[in-house]
Parts: sequence; C-alpha cells; structure tokens
Amino acid sequence: MIQRIAAAAALFAALLSSGALACSCADISRATPARLADFVARAERVVHARVVGLQSPYEARIEVIESFKGSGERLEAQRGSDASCGFSFAPGEERVYFVFSGAVNLCGRAAPSAELLERLRKLKVADAGCEAIVHPPRPPAVFAVEEADPSPYEPLYGYDPDLALGVGHVRPVHEEERDDWPRRLKLPVFTAPGGEVKIWLTPGSVGGDVLVETGYETASFIVLQARPDGWLQIRFGGPLASGAGWVHRCHLDAATPRLEYVPWEKLLAGAVPLYFRDQSPRVLRKAPSNEAPAIANIPADPNLYGIQPLQVRGDWARVRVSVPSRHCADPKPTRFKVYDGWVRWRGPKLGPALWYYTRGC
Repeated sequence: MIQRIAAAAALFAALLSSGALACSCADISRATPARLADFVARAERVVHARVVGLQSPYEARIEVIESFKGSGERLEAQRGSDASCGFSFAPGEERVYFVFSGAVNLCGRAAPSAELLERLRKLKVADAGCEAIVHPPRPPAVFAVEEADPSPYEPLYGYDPDLALGVGHVRPVHEEERDDWPRRLKLPVFTAPGGEVKIWLTPGSVGGDVLVETGYETASFIVLQARPDGWLQIRFGGPLASGAGWVHRCHLDAATPRLEYVPWEKLLAGAVPLYFRDQSPRVLRKAPSNEAPAIANIPADPNLYGIQPLQVRGDWARVRVSVPSRHCADPKPTRFKVYDGWVRWRGPKLGPALWYYTRGC
C-alpha cells in the first residue's frame, strides 16, 4: 500500500512548493503546457466535479460537471501516511480532480478556474464508449471494507492441460499494483450484460485458487467470454455456473485498483518461448489447416523445443520452432534446427493450447 501511494504521489512531486511546508501544493493551472499534458496522460481520470455525498471522509459520490478523461460517479481520497500527505473530502466541495492509482492525492485537486478548464478541454481524452454504461454506487458495506490481510499464494497454473483458460485475463494495469492486488479489490460483477449487480468483489473475497498465474507471483481473473460491446464474463470463484459473472471494460477502468482486459493472443504474442500445455507430439504445418502438408514434428517434451510466435490468424498461429530449444537451454545448443510454420494455438473448450513460462526460464 505504501508503494502504491508513493508512486501516485510522485507524479505530483513537481507541483510541491519547494519553499513551503512539505504538504503544500503549487497551482496546477500554472503548470507548463508539457507538464499539464503529462499529468493528463498519466492520470486514470480527470474530472471537474462536485461532492454530493460521503460514504466516508475518504470516499465520495460526485456530480460530474465536466469530464476530461475516464468515467464514474465516485472518487477515493488518498489517506495520509508516513510516506505522503492525505486529505478528506468535504460535502459540496467543487474541484478538478486527478486520479492516480485509483485515488486522488493531496496535490491532485485544483480550483476549477476558467483558465484551467480551458486548458484541460484542449487535452480532453475521448471516452464515448463508457457514456452509456451504468456505474453502480458502492454500497456502504463496500466502502467500509479496508485492505485485507495477506493470504497464501495458491493460484491456478496455466500449464495444467485440463484448465479451461477462456479467451483472456484481467489484472491490474500498473505493474506495481499486481502484487496481491485482490487485497485491495473493489469491483461490481453483474448477473448479465446490462443486468443487476450480482456481487461486489471486495478485499479478501476472491481466493487465489480461482485466479491463474500470469506473471511472477501475479495472478489474473480468467475471462470466459468477451463480447464486442465490451462486456466480459469472468470467473471469480466456485463452480463456473455460480462463480462467474459479467463486468464491462468501463467498470475495470473505474475499479480499485484499475484493471484491464488482455486477450490471450495479445499476451502470448510477447511471450517467448511458448510450449504446448498438453505434452503430446505435434505437427508444424505449411498452412493454417489440419490438411496442410507437414513441415516438421514437434516433440512431446517441452524441454526439447521452443516456440516463438510470429502471427495469429483465428485459432492458428504462425510460429518459429527451434529443436532443441535455443531460449532456455544452458548452455545454449550449438546445433539446432529452426522451422517456420503453422500450429493450432487455441481450441473451443480449453482455450489456449500454447502457454509460457510465467516466471521466466
């Protein structure tokens, strides 16, 4: 938590008055054009709003007067700590708020002067896709839930050949927030796209054993379905029939911490080497078809080959296969063969047939 707060506060370090108290802030509207543009680019949300209700001194319901980036009907304030200065909302206050790492820090609020508003209008980030998406207000019980105690790290592992991985994953946008992020999670899950809220996921409500490891001790929600209109079906616990629900990408953007959806083909495109989850012999083909001529055989043992993705076309991927693997072997082999061809990387039932070393070689 301290690391998260410090990272957000650092973005406004240049606005701190050098000759004043440590918790005083310079006028954001006087920032240089380049500096203000950088603040807007880095911020998750920039909004001119009025506080219309408080769930706590640090969590406010707002009336949006003008939005410059992002969406939603609530804001969270950064609490004070040994590493940073905090503040609390006041009923009826009207400010321009900058949100970083899910919260507004002391220097991320400014008087809505005509000069500042005009400058922000020139930097406005279009977000039309979220205008029609309802953001449910957080119930008092959700507001009251603080960060959960650490829990044992017991995720699912993608190399399990029987694990249904769906179409992609959801995890925090920022790398520094991916360490045990369910301890801070606040996210509404819906019964159906555009339906009623099924459950609010809160700190401690999601067990590690329903998340899949996608990085070094970093776990993600499994996305079972992704619709073109932005609705995602995620698995959050229990049997799939009862432990799954729907969220919109706009809800991920407004969640604590801020989350994002990444389809598996995008994640796997940057992962080297890849290997097949089901350890059985495969055939590298000349074209994306089971009837295409064979180029080479791929061994069953993933230690004997390495796959580099080159192109994805539907359920097929053009890859470069080295036999033996050049990627993780120590020492590197002096003799190896390299083949370019096509493999079926995804199936309708279990999702990706290919996986990667989430903790490196």
